[in-house]
Amino acid sequence: MSSQPHLDLDNALPEPDVVCYARAELPSIMPNLETLVIGAGIEMVNMPMVLTKFIYLKHLTIEIRERTFSPPYDYFPLVSFFDASPSLETFFMNVPLEDVKHESVFGASSYLRELPEHQHNCLRVVEIIGFSSAKSLVELTCCIVKNAVSLECLTLDTLRGHERCYGEADETCEPISSAVFQEASRTVMAIRMYIEDKVGPTCKLTLLEPCTRCHSR
Repeated sequence: MSSQPHLDLDNALPEPDVVCYARAELPSIMPNLETLVIGAGIEMVNMPMVLTKFIYLKHLTIEIRERTFSPPYDYFPLVSFFDASPSLETFFMNVPLEDVKHESVFGASSYLRELPEHQHNCLRVVEIIGFSSAKSLVELTCCIVKNAVSLECLTLDTLRGHERCYGEADETCEPISSAVFQEASRTVMAIRMYIEDKVGPTCKLTLLEPCTRCHSR
């Protein structure tokens, strides 16, 4: 049983499904983890719900670089990390933006999954880069916002960290394709419709959307 407080699985494991492995196996192998970084090249299966806990985990980063899912990856079960990590303070996630194939929150079914309320007292900062209109991603975020009673900052980046001009006259945003622009526009609508009104008064929501000057169509 390891007492190592920090673990970086960013490309450390060549096999697929590193996120699933981390959630299912690490709590019993490394129960004293305080910081966990997961860099997943390929996730081919959805993460199972398990009961083991990260009692001391404070900082969690998940980066999924590729998606080769059939059916598309279900982000909602990632909520298991929050239920299992009562001391978690920060959560950062980077998800793929290109060639996104998912069930949109604007699809045929308008029902959003929920879990029984499970108050989280420590989570303060959440940032998701590459946020999309994927229904399961919206469901995950709604669940986080609903239960993280101490949340101070929620950042949702619709363009996966593309370089931006930030209003500077001598700067230009990184170009994006029409498909990326259209998805980002749908994503902004999804955030306004499903997430924004759930954010508490003590939490700052930062929505990074396409630039009105550089990305106008």
